Amino acid sequence: MRSERLQRIIELKEQLMEEKERVLEQHNKKLQMVTNNIAYLTGEIDTNYKHLCTKCLNGHEFTVIRNYIEHLDRLKSTAVAHKEQIEKKIAAIRSELVEMLREIKTLTSLKEKLLSTAKKTQNKRHQKLLDEIALRTEGREV
Repeated sequence: MRSERLQRIIELKEQLMEEKERVLEQHNKKLQMVTNNIAYLTGEIDTNYKHLCTKCLNGHEFTVIRNYIEHLDRLKSTAVAHKEQIEKKIAAIRSELVEMLREIKTLTSLKEKLLSTAKKTQNKRHQKLLDEIALRTEGREV
């Protein structure tokens, strides 16, 4: 009976792990998108900065490009902060997964010990019954 309960708990933990793995995969996709966005923004900033430094611009063009670079830099800062949050969530999920794996391993070993103990007990009872039968048959033969 206990082993059945442990098996059910193990199954529930495994289902929970699968769900956490799906969430982890979603966060990894988000992280990849944010990382790609950061790389794009960095490229845009570099391109506009080069444009700003290499061309002869009037005051209005200079102001527009400078403001655009500042805007891109703010977007990049926001994206970097978002990336850090996602990385923290990923680390937390991974630690939860590791803990769940430990729990499943512990429960599995506990279940195996219970089954082993139950089997030993059953074997002892069976052996005791066989010994009693052997004693009875010896008593009849004499």
